[in-house]
Amino acid sequence: MKAISYPKVYTVEEFARIFKLSPEAVRNLIRQGEILAIRIGRQYRIPQDVVDRYFAQAIPPEERGFGMWKRRPLPALSFVNRLREKDRRTPEAFLKDMVEDD
Repeated sequence: MKAISYPKVYTVEEFARIFKLSPEAVRNLIRQGEILAIRIGRQYRIPQDVVDRYFAQAIPPEERGFGMWKRRPLPALSFVNRLREKDRRTPEAFLKDMVEDD
């Protein structure tokens, strides 16, 4: 008979120690549904994949390669209008510059 392999689970105290939180803060997050946990009697167990997900969220977006999205992107029309506001050239000067760039 083959032994069944179960994922590693953490107690509230272990999870709290890993993330430098108080056990009560972890229990509150569990009750609010922000941390998924298994309830066994009066105790909670937090699966390894939940811990992994929290570590992934703890990495700043810049380090995940999304530094360019720090600010919310503007809709295209707003972006173009902002560029137009900054550009003080007349339409004729703008077209002349466009032709000269080619």
